[in-house]
Formats: sequence, structure tokens, C-alpha cells
Amino acid sequence: MNPISALFDYCKSTYFLWRLNGVSVLSCAVNLACLVLVYAIIPLESKRYSKLRHRFYYYYPQIKRNKPKALDPLRVIIQTVYLIFVKQNHRDTTNMSILMDFLIRKTKAYIIQPVIRLTDLYTQKLHQHIRASEKILPQNKRNLSLLFLILSFLASIVAISQPLDVRYQFVFVFLMWITALILKSVKNRVSLMLLIVISIIIATRYIYWRIHSTLLLVDTFTAICAITLLIAEMYTFVILILSYFQVSWVLERKPYPLPKDHSLWPSVDIYIPSYNEPLDVVKPCLLAALDIDWPEDKLNVYMLDDGSREEFETYCKSIGVGYIKRKEHNHAKAGNINHALTKTNGELIAIFDCDHIPTRAFLQMTVGWMVFDKNIALVQTPHHFYSEDPFEKNLSLKGKIPAENALFHDFIQKGNDTWNATMFCGSCAVIRRAPLEEIGGIAVETVTEDAHTSLRLNRKGYSSAFISMPLAAGLATESLADHINQRIRWARGMIQIFRIDNPLLGKGLTIPQRLCFTNAMIHFLHGLPRIIFLIAPLPYLFFNVYVIFATGLAILSYVFPYMLHTTITNQRIQGNKRFYFWGVIYETILSWYITLPTLIALISPKHGKFNVTSKGSSNDKDYFDWTVSKPYIFLIFLNFAGLVYGIYKMIFDPYAEISTILINLGWVSYNLLVLGAAAAVALETKQVRASPRVPCAIDVVLEYSSGNAINAVVKDFSKNGLALELPNFRTKDKMLSDLFYENRTVYITFTKDEINYRFKAQVRFSQNQKIGVRLCLENKQQEIEYIRCTFASAERWTHSFDNLTQDSLAHGIHTLIVFGLNGYLKMLKNAPHVFRELLWVVIKCLMFGFSLLPHPLDMNSKIYRKNAIR
Repeated sequence: MNPISALFDYCKSTYFLWRLNGVSVLSCAVNLACLVLVYAIIPLESKRYSKLRHRFYYYYPQIKRNKPKALDPLRVIIQTVYLIFVKQNHRDTTNMSILMDFLIRKTKAYIIQPVIRLTDLYTQKLHQHIRASEKILPQNKRNLSLLFLILSFLASIVAISQPLDVRYQFVFVFLMWITALILKSVKNRVSLMLLIVISIIIATRYIYWRIHSTLLLVDTFTAICAITLLIAEMYTFVILILSYFQVSWVLERKPYPLPKDHSLWPSVDIYIPSYNEPLDVVKPCLLAALDIDWPEDKLNVYMLDDGSREEFETYCKSIGVGYIKRKEHNHAKAGNINHALTKTNGELIAIFDCDHIPTRAFLQMTVGWMVFDKNIALVQTPHHFYSEDPFEKNLSLKGKIPAENALFHDFIQKGNDTWNATMFCGSCAVIRRAPLEEIGGIAVETVTEDAHTSLRLNRKGYSSAFISMPLAAGLATESLADHINQRIRWARGMIQIFRIDNPLLGKGLTIPQRLCFTNAMIHFLHGLPRIIFLIAPLPYLFFNVYVIFATGLAILSYVFPYMLHTTITNQRIQGNKRFYFWGVIYETILSWYITLPTLIALISPKHGKFNVTSKGSSNDKDYFDWTVSKPYIFLIFLNFAGLVYGIYKMIFDPYAEISTILINLGWVSYNLLVLGAAAAVALETKQVRASPRVPCAIDVVLEYSSGNAINAVVKDFSKNGLALELPNFRTKDKMLSDLFYENRTVYITFTKDEINYRFKAQVRFSQNQKIGVRLCLENKQQEIEYIRCTFASAERWTHSFDNLTQDSLAHGIHTLIVFGLNGYLKMLKNAPHVFRELLWVVIKCLMFGFSLLPHPLDMNSKIYRKNAIR
């Protein structure tokens, strides 16, 4: 066919399709005209451009295939320029900052790598020399190390304290930035340590500059504002240094093998404490605990019921689980466990929250270290959640970002393990009975009894370990309000420990242990500093009060490098465990609510009580939680007023310092985006199912009549149902799924460890190639076997976020803007009519401006996985 005729037919059919989708005539005309122009200039139909055609909607995510807008050609042009000149963290992308990439590659090839090889060679020769002169060189080695440390310290002092004017400060930080970019691309521990050193030098230089040169104390109000901000910054500086120390060298501990002789394996008591959780939530945990792979004569499972419920007692007796209750219900969970200690006698105690389901391999993966090293009193594993937390659920981010708790449970605990300071987290852990009884049982003086207990074990000289494998999975907090209440308890409890049993004081702890525990505790004081940062630019915008007395250029030359190097270093350290800006959003959500409890605990540590986090609930409609959002709305109002007034001053005030106002307006705009993202989480999405579904891909055999069976794939499962994907073929002019009508009985066979498990089920729905079934488990043994095949499978949770690609800074900024604006849209849609109409025009203008900005490539998108890596 003639190419022109083919193009004409394509444009004609495309026009009618767009019009059917509601696209205006103007938009159709503009987009088709530009399409014809592009085809006239570039032969996109040729094979040479097939890759671009396949990946078009990956490279241009802001363009909608079947509903274009009039200004889409402009968006394509802006995005194309962005892709050409901005480097993407993508293995196929050739568009980049060519000069910068060239410099980095050449520096690595001709400077960094030779230095590393020379260092390795020198180290080998030094070791040989040491072995040859064992009696003489140890002292020389210590002297050389001491001399090196002294010289490094003196050089750092000079770099930190040397006064520079703005021009030379920019030169200094530019050189540090180039060095950091080069080091960031070199994946070894030496480069990481150098990155940390550079970040600390830049941060310390900033704090020194703030104290030495930027305080203007001309009146009381100015002094209060300036000193308050400085104290908040010094707090974040201390947290930064402690965090670098804590995770600078993480320990990747693997399970230690158990003796082949089972008689050497210790006896284990499994404790499952409960207070007010429904029995349906607790049942899977009890059944999975009974099925743990451990000698039967050395394993006892106990339900610790602090609610004294008859139905729990009856059920536990029916399945063979020990049932323990108490008359007095003092000290909450800690008192419950301590009471059980007096009723059992196992050598080890494994503790699970009643909503956590342990895998069969839990004890075999953890107890080996306790058999090998009798001084290890605690082995902790990560807390993993198979349900969506409020951030994943309310923002539809399941599997797209690391879970909120991933940074601590999957990373920071590894750093704690390096320094023998692993923290007990209350569940998914094994504790040795004798040391626990030696310290008087679980600590009862604070509401975070778990962390306090691990601190006391370390004070007694016992060791702890962390196995970085999710060996159990539970239910996450189900609403933002529940999440906040849980974190309030954690924050209050950690500050209580800091006051009652301060890790910096007393005997028994090493210096690294003191620093790790201190960082974990004072981290929860972040509420007040975060609020200070959210309102810090307002005194200048409203009252011309200099909280930082410096020129706009000077502020940029110190503040921006501090933030940049902190961001680069943390990204290098944390990898895909935390994406850009999410830490700030998490802290902002909690800041208002934890400020008062932590300050009260700091003054009067005995105040506060233990509150239980509810699990297993549901809501039947979407709703915006205005109660939780009140603090964010108040802070949004303040910052928005500051933004408007700052723009007014910049336009009408003849004496306005434009550069300083612009910096403060940028600060306010950033605060508004963070607060908008925080508000976005407050729209609670509909959750009808009390039992969440877990995505998976399990091959099964589906039997639908006697002698007739097909292979199928389980795509997700819950405690009582499955969703299956059927093969794509027809039989007798019908789709295969048509055979599975509602209420039809089927049988599903799982194969695990070469054993077949067959379960009866009823079809609940059938659509296309998918069917949903409800299980008909007939007895305790079948319930255990089903959990064994699903929740308690040893490999079920081990690769939950391994497929996430490390976030890029450009994508992080884009995500912050998206969710910031999304938060305001959610508030507008759920706000009173007058308020909604008032701000709708402003939000639409902001969204239009944002739609013209280039979009970074999302390497975690489905389009990328399907097309970009083909």
C-alpha cells in the first residue's frame, strides 16, 4: 500500500477513535497535524525506530494513548529535550549529560581504579611485612594508624573551619560534589567510607558556619526564632552522624547450621500473646506454630490470652495448643509474657504477635546461632507484612515503593548487628530463657518493653543477632489513625527508656552499643524539629525576621550542598530500602502527634499507657480522615499564607530582598508539597475484605470433574480463598472459564517438597481466564496443610522487594510533586462546597503547569518491565 494512503487511513481511524473518547476537534487536529509532520521528517514506520515505537509510552508517560490533549506536542518536545540532556538511571538509555558522564568514567578508569589497585598492593605488602616482623611492627602499625588519624582529623578541622567567601565556597562544594558523584558510582566499602567522610565534612562545615556567622540576635523575637532553628538543625546533625556510624558497615549474617544430632537441639516454647484480636486473626498463627519444623517432643505452643475469652480456650484445646491466662492483667504484653515464663520450662522462647504467621523453617533458620554461641541471648528476624500499610493502600503503591518499615527491619538492624546491638522488636524473635530470667523477665517499666529488654540483655554482657530473612508475616496497621497511634506508643516508650535506663550511662555496654541505642531513642524526638522546619521560613516572609542572617547566595552555597551530600550518601547507603523524600513524608505525618508525648516522656517518663493496635478490621467506603488531617491543614494554611504574602512583597515592596524571598518561597513550596503528600495518605480507601490477599505465582492442578484436570496458576491467596489463572484455550466453542460456574465444586492440588496437598473449594466467580474459589477446609490437618502451602512456605517472603530499582533523584522529585498535588485534590474533593470552589482554580493551574514539566522514567513501571527490557 502507498505509505501516504496508509498514513491517511491511520489518521482517519485515529481521529474517530479519539472523538469517541471525548477528545475535542481542536486537540485531534493539533495532534494529527504534528503526527503527520513528524512522520514526514522521521521515518518512524521503519524497523530502525521499532524500539522507540514500542517504548513510546514508557519514555512519554504523561501522554495518554487514546485521549490526547491540545498541548501534548509541546509536552513531547519538552520531554524529548529532557531525555536527551538529563542522565537516566537506565541501562538502555543513551541520553545523558555527556560531559559529566565522560569525566566520571575517565576519572574512575585513570584515577580511582589505579588508586584502589595500588592500595590493595600496598596492603598485601604491608601484611607480608607484618608477618615477617611480628614483634616489631605491631607498635609501628599502631603509631602509623594514630599518625594517620591525627593528620586526617587536622585536615578535616581545616576544611571545616577555613573561612571562604561565597565564590571560593562554591568552588569547594563543586569539587566535593564531583568527588561524591565519582565515589557514588564505585561500589565498595572504601568509596562508601569516603562518601560518609565528605558528607560529614560538608555538614559540619554548615553547622560551624551557622553558629559562627549567621546568628543575628538583635531582639528577643529574632533571637528565639534563630536559636530555635539552629537547635533543630543541630539535632538533625547529631542524628545524621549517629546514623552514619550505625549503618556504615552492615553485617549480612546468614543462618548457622544446626547439629545433625537432634538430641542437641534445645527445647522451645512458642508464645503467642493476644488481648482483643478476633479469633479469625489468631487462628493462622496458632496453626502455623503447630506446624513448625522442629522435633515434636521439644516444641510447645502456648496461647497467652490476656482477654480471658472462653472461645479462645475452647479452640486451643481442640487443636492441641496450650492455653495460659492470668487473673491480674498488669503491665500489658510484658506482664502477659512474664506470667507465662512461670508456667513453662523450654530452654528457648519464640515470641510471635498473634497476627504473624511463622514459616515452617523459622526455628531452623534462627536457633543455630544460639546452639553455636551460648552467649547469644536474642535472635531477631525482620517484621514483614503481607497486608498493605496505610501508605501503600491509600496511595495505591503496593510493590512500587519499599514498605515504611523496610529501612529499619531490612537494613538498620543489620547495622545494629555489626555492633552487637540488635533490638528485640516484640515478635518474630527467639530469646534464651536463662538470660531473660536473669534480668527479671521482659521489662515492664516502659511501653516499649521489647527494646528495653534487649538493652538489659546487652547490659548483662549477652550478645544478640539479626537474621535478615523474613521468616514470618503479619498484618500491617490498617488505617493512618492506627498507624499514628502505634508510632505514638513507640515514640513515648523509647523516650521513657532514654530517661529511665539511659544507654549513655550505666555499666555493661560498649561505646558502639551506647551510640546505636541512643540513636534509636532520640530519633523519636524528631517531631518538634520537623514542625520547626515546616514553619521556619514564615518569620522572614511575615515579619522580616532573619532566622539565618546571610545573603541568598551564601545560604545556597552552604545549605544546598549540605542537603545534596546528605541525600547522595544516604541513597548510596540505603539503596532500594528507602526512596527519595519518603522519610520526610513519614516524619511529617507523625511529627505533630509524637511531639507532645515525647516531650512529656522526657520530663515525666512514668506517664503513658500501653495501647493495642487493632487488626482485622475493614471499611466499606472511601472517606477522608479530617480528624487526623487537622494539623496538616493548619500547617498548610500557614505556609500557603506565607507563599501568597511573600509573592506580594516581592512585587510591591520596593525594599524587598528578592534573592532571600525567593529562597524562602522555595522552602515554603517544598513544605507545601510535603504536607500535601502527608494529607494524601489521610484518604482511607475502601477495604471490604478483612483478610488481605497475597500476590503469588504458584503452579497447581485444578480438578473440575472426575478424571478431568488442568494446570493452573494461583495468582493470589488469602486465609480462605484463591484466585487462579487458567490456560488460554477454548473447548467446544466455549472459553475454559465458562466450565467453572458459580458454586461448582473443584479440587485444587498443591505440590510442595514432592508431597501433594489436595483441597476442596467452591467457585465464587469466573471471568475471562480467571476464577475465584472459596476453600472448604474440613479439619485441623487440612487447615495446617493449606497454611503450609501458602503463608508458611519458607520462600514466600524472601524476595518481596528485591525487584525494586533504586530510585533516582529526578523521579523522587516528580513523585513528591505528584503526591503533593494529589493530596490537595483529595482534600478539595472531600471538602465543603465553598472551600472547594475557592481553591479549585488554583489547583487546576498548578496541575496544568506541572503537566508541562518533563517526567523521569519509572524503572519500576509495568511498561518498563514488559517493553523496555525486551
